[in-house]
Amino acid sequence: METTHPIWRTPAVRRAAAVGDFGTLIRVSRTVHNLTLKQAAPLCGYSASTLSRIETGRQPLTDVTLLRHFAEVFDIPLQLFGLVPAPTESSLVPVAPARSQGRTATVSGTTAREDGDDPVRRRQALAGLAAITSGVLLEGPGQAAGTRPGLLVMPLAGGTATVPVPVLRSALAAARSLFEGCRYSDLASALPELITAVQVSRDAATDHHHEVLSALLADAYSLASNLCTRLNDDALAWVTADRARSTAQASGNAASIAEAARVAAIAMRRHGHHDTAVRLLTTTALSLNDHTDSPKQGLLGTYGSLLCTASYTAAQHGNRSQALELIGEAEETARYIKGSATSHPAFSATNVTIYQIGVRTALGDAGTALGHARRIEIRSLPTPERQARFCLDTARAWLRFGDPRKCFQALQAAEHFAPEELRRPSVQALVARLLHIPGRTPADLRAFAARIDADH
Repeated sequence: METTHPIWRTPAVRRAAAVGDFGTLIRVSRTVHNLTLKQAAPLCGYSASTLSRIETGRQPLTDVTLLRHFAEVFDIPLQLFGLVPAPTESSLVPVAPARSQGRTATVSGTTAREDGDDPVRRRQALAGLAAITSGVLLEGPGQAAGTRPGLLVMPLAGGTATVPVPVLRSALAAARSLFEGCRYSDLASALPELITAVQVSRDAATDHHHEVLSALLADAYSLASNLCTRLNDDALAWVTADRARSTAQASGNAASIAEAARVAAIAMRRHGHHDTAVRLLTTTALSLNDHTDSPKQGLLGTYGSLLCTASYTAAQHGNRSQALELIGEAEETARYIKGSATSHPAFSATNVTIYQIGVRTALGDAGTALGHARRIEIRSLPTPERQARFCLDTARAWLRFGDPRKCFQALQAAEHFAPEELRRPSVQALVARLLHIPGRTPADLRAFAARIDADH
């Protein structure tokens, strides 16, 4: 069956693609090919029972390599899987090879998150946020009844004009401002057009301009991955991080390569690959060193940001010595930074202190974490995203320290600075824990929980 087959333009198929129901797309193709599960299973290297679970969504498909494999086997247009027409880089973490019929094959990338968020429910809640590739919105803001505007992007139909580099830089800066302001819904609406414009402009560029636009495109994909993480879609964060890395490598821009590695490592961490994530972060940081074995002045902030993320990742995995060594190196790096903040994300001594709160809390040192928190003047933090991050990390430290009242106060402060941050499942789980702590419940806690949907 050709990828131009009319079946791929039917409303049912378009709806399935819009919500990331890839199993339905596989079932549609198998049926059109007149194949039974038993006949189709050997073609893709899975057992019939595993293929059935994939088709019904009980075993979600999220890994990029596997999606490409199924697209090739069943002649499914890559665009319906949110993929670009040609692969540019292997999956971030090697996929376990498919096994012969009669044995269970492992689909990587579907590990449940530590906060218990279910991938199927997550996709339903984020209907319309199917993928970010190069292109334009498939159906626009009002896709279907009951769904929210998303980032479903399909290949361009052609005719889109190129945009000057300064205009694209300004647009990317504006998009970053939306992220730093925790205006995630607005950013979700703005990113597709931005990514499309950069992609089209890059494809038409040559020589130096092609490399410059590749760096801009990589940075846009990195921002998209950060957004997907904040919207709790780890699968899409993984896909967009993969786009960012391959595009950044093509640009040769050290800062873009580093930021793409950072968001990729976050995606790895949230899928449980902590050791791999730390290795990626540390090797990328070392690659920034020049012949003097220290980063160039312009890359110090990038270097420090990689170390902070690596430290937090190691701490979450319980690797105390590694986490403390990495955050110590980040503190040392911050001493050489001129000005208050550099790089994306912003790096400064204050930002290292905020990371210290999360690192120490993850390691069980709540008292030390709170000591770092007392060094921060929240009003001095530059963006709502940083303010909310500080409040939420401090809230977790207070709960671990055994003071639920101060934990709730920190959560209330976070809501003041960035209401959208509190709708993340990890925050909802934290509030749910407060509701079930024995003793007197703070007067406003239940109303607070209801506002952020944490009371169910």
